[in-house]
Amino acid sequence: MKNRQFLFVLAWLFAGFFACKKDNSLDPNLSKVFVANEDDGTISVLDAANEKKLVTIEMAASADEPLLCHNVQVAPDGKSVWATFLPGGHHGEEQLIVIDPLTFHIVKRIPMGEGLHMAHVVLDETSKYAFVTANESNRVIQLDAATFEVVKTFDLGAGEGPHGIRCSNGKLFVAHVAGQKISVINIADGQITEIPANGKVVQTAVTPDGKFVFGSVYDTKEILRYDLESGQTSLIALPSGSQGPIQMYPTPDSKLLLVCDQGMLDGRPASNKVYFIDITTTAVVHTLEVGIGAHGIVVDNHGQKAFVTNILDNTVSVIDLASHSILKTISVGKTPNGIGYWFPTGGMP
Repeated sequence: MKNRQFLFVLAWLFAGFFACKKDNSLDPNLSKVFVANEDDGTISVLDAANEKKLVTIEMAASADEPLLCHNVQVAPDGKSVWATFLPGGHHGEEQLIVIDPLTFHIVKRIPMGEGLHMAHVVLDETSKYAFVTANESNRVIQLDAATFEVVKTFDLGAGEGPHGIRCSNGKLFVAHVAGQKISVINIADGQITEIPANGKVVQTAVTPDGKFVFGSVYDTKEILRYDLESGQTSLIALPSGSQGPIQMYPTPDSKLLLVCDQGMLDGRPASNKVYFIDITTTAVVHTLEVGIGAHGIVVDNHGQKAFVTNILDNTVSVIDLASHSILKTISVGKTPNGIGYWFPTGGMP
């Protein structure tokens, strides 16, 4: 009898311990990084403060429905996370999937059609609308972020190959790979103006102070800087070892632009460099080595850390922006691509 009582008490103590153990992954005060693992069709969620992986979100509805996850974006109000998904064989229904950033549950699967080759998704400053580039159909598609319905499409013309996109002050800045330019779309009236680039523009970036827009010109290994007030364009040559820039991200104080030098396209070798560019002087002030195939990048809301996806290493590098050093390298899923940052009161655009 005494042995039975002892075992009962021991079992009760263990049950109490595990019942009280906190699930840190669902802590609403924990800043998180969302990583799109393209070839896994998953999203890794990282603890931004402690630099570790929390969970992996499986996005396919079934094992018979493989998905490729190219891009992920946190809404500026922090209430949702959006990601673009293509069918595994590139043929079939493409989806935008909306995720709850607190529970990691899928809120909505939005069927978008076939033959779009959706690339990047962004939201406007109020998180009222989402915008997605359709690379093969040469359009930007606008959705109501509350009803998930398509409300408008912006046709960009044949053969443009829109890819990256950013939103600022009521305008969309769309990178054209084939069209070799940046399209500036006025959301309210649909008017489109163009910034010529004379090269394959993969992604855009806009400084938080609204003064400059940038484009990563892959084939010429340059960064285009466009002054939104004066309309003047300048080109920033990357160091001689560059293999071709992809994603960029400005710091919240609009002083630095961080550029991922991926390479890998057009027969070039993979690169492991991140360049730090002084936005005012346009000088490359620092070069940091991260993982192989540096692709996606985001900076936290305090401007203290940057997070970089390394496509060929299946990792994320965490950068201390004050010391220009690597704090941690975190293993994620296969071929990590897009990346987004969530904090308790919002998300980085």
